[in-house]
Amino acid sequence: MKTMMNEIQMLEYRIKRYQAMRNGAMCQTLNGQLQKMRNQLALKATL
Repeated sequence: MKTMMNEIQMLEYRIKRYQAMRNGAMCQTLNGQLQKMRNQLALKATL
């Protein structure tokens, strides 16, 4: 679970960096990955 939290933080960091570079396509891709990871984390928390 801790590794997943680290991965989420890294994705959030990468999204911010790509937003600063105005790379919207990559931001959308990473946001999709981030949502999947957050959903997985939420499922694990409810079990």
